[in-house]
Amino acid sequence: MEIIDRPAEFARLADEWDELAKGAADLAVFRSHAWVSRCWQRHQAMHGRSMYIVVIRDGAELVLAAPFVRIADWYGTATLAWLDSMTPLYNDILVVSDQRSDALKQALWRHIRRQWSIRALKLNCVRDDAEIAPILDKAGAIRTWETVAPALDISAFTSRDDFLASQSSNARYNLRRYTRLMEREGPVRFREIGSAGDLEASIRWIFAHKRKWVEARFGAANWIAAAGVEEMFLDVTAFESRRGRASVVVLETKQEIIAAVLLFRCGGTIFPSKLAYDPAWRKVSPGWVLMMHIIGEACATGVRSVDFMIGRDAWKDRFGGQSIAVSNYRLRNGLWP
Repeated sequence: MEIIDRPAEFARLADEWDELAKGAADLAVFRSHAWVSRCWQRHQAMHGRSMYIVVIRDGAELVLAAPFVRIADWYGTATLAWLDSMTPLYNDILVVSDQRSDALKQALWRHIRRQWSIRALKLNCVRDDAEIAPILDKAGAIRTWETVAPALDISAFTSRDDFLASQSSNARYNLRRYTRLMEREGPVRFREIGSAGDLEASIRWIFAHKRKWVEARFGAANWIAAAGVEEMFLDVTAFESRRGRASVVVLETKQEIIAAVLLFRCGGTIFPSKLAYDPAWRKVSPGWVLMMHIIGEACATGVRSVDFMIGRDAWKDRFGGQSIAVSNYRLRNGLWP
């Protein structure tokens, strides 16, 4: 076992880290070395935070990696949190998916419990099927916040027509009606953006509209308004787009964007990470129309599922599907009160 607490040491892990991340299957896009590196760029600017990445090797093989950040307090102790994006995205450890997995996770947990200076753990956005979830539950960690991550299985559909046929008659009617209403204002077009310049402009459009929507619903003190969030997603998207794992898809009419979504792709899953629309077009549900198009097109490309990400919302519920619980955990470590 080793503690990685310097960025230069973490940089040298890139290849074997990404090899280990493959075990996370489709969720690997949010646990890649590049992603965690960009998360550190946000954390390092905050007072009292230091890198605390626990890695375990079996011989020369990297078999477990836990990306934490140590947050110091006034008492000389600290809290362990995820080295994450500080936005609502899935967090977990990385561990080999073989018979060594349980023993490795127990070794990690014993290490944490023996650290007298670590007073507490605050681990956010943990899915119920995360590698660390059973350990936290067994240790008596408290779930301080719970929500869901809806997902839609589209593996049975081989074309857009197949998918549309599975929808209710009311949904198909509304799709035609909304499209006709948009076409009254001009030609309707769906466009996928991958080039650097257009990608930046479209992401800034998404964040500008998403920020207004979030602030109106939840208030100004929200994650999307925090300094550095938009720049981080610009950076990550530019990097992942070169690997074919990120793009923006827009719905346009009159040559103007009326809805756009930032998509990440990994394995057989697409992740609509950020969806925004122009409120002037609210009556024609442009965000829903855009997602119906994306899902229909994805059916013909071998995509198995659509993960709508963290949080329940009316537009997600319209697609049906299933949900998995996502929680924030809090745990006092050792004998600390």
